[in-house]
Amino acid sequence: MDQKALILIDYNNDICHKDGKLAGCYTMLAENNIIEKVNNLIRYARLHKILLIWINVVFDENYLLANSNSKIFSNAKRLNALKRGTWGSEILDTLDYQVNDILIEKHAVNPFYATSLDHVLKINNINEIYVAGVSTEIAVQSCARDAHDRGYKVNVIADCCASRNIEYHNNSLEIINIFANVVTSDYILNS
Repeated sequence: MDQKALILIDYNNDICHKDGKLAGCYTMLAENNIIEKVNNLIRYARLHKILLIWINVVFDENYLLANSNSKIFSNAKRLNALKRGTWGSEILDTLDYQVNDILIEKHAVNPFYATSLDHVLKINNINEIYVAGVSTEIAVQSCARDAHDRGYKVNVIADCCASRNIEYHNNSLEIINIFANVVTSDYILNS
């Protein structure tokens, strides 16, 4: 029997809240009721004993772990965004994050890079993952590609992902569909 995990990527205030310093995904999240859909998935995961893993991009005070050659992370540093211990780095309070949930901090786009994500999945005998988060074309696609190459069965939950640009979102899902399953939250909730 497949052991499953739900991986929720970068739903933090600076990226997802209307007042966030990067706020690129806010519009798509709001217009598509994505927060409500993610909370429904969280409830489903808790009820069905699916491992819940939150991924949060965060940096220290001096941004020493932020790649200075990265357009994305240079912008975060310039705007003083995603700093550990600030409101901007916290998970949206409209999401059902609980203190005993697994929370993995990352300092790169890919949630597997230099984190304990693969270790957590392996020690919990996970072989199938469901991925949702922001942004679709950056962190979600990166996670799905890496998970695929590590041998996981990968499902990306299309209606629980967001981007700053609908074309980027749709194009990314089309590419992801080549190497992973692209599903909806309704598909999961009704299976």
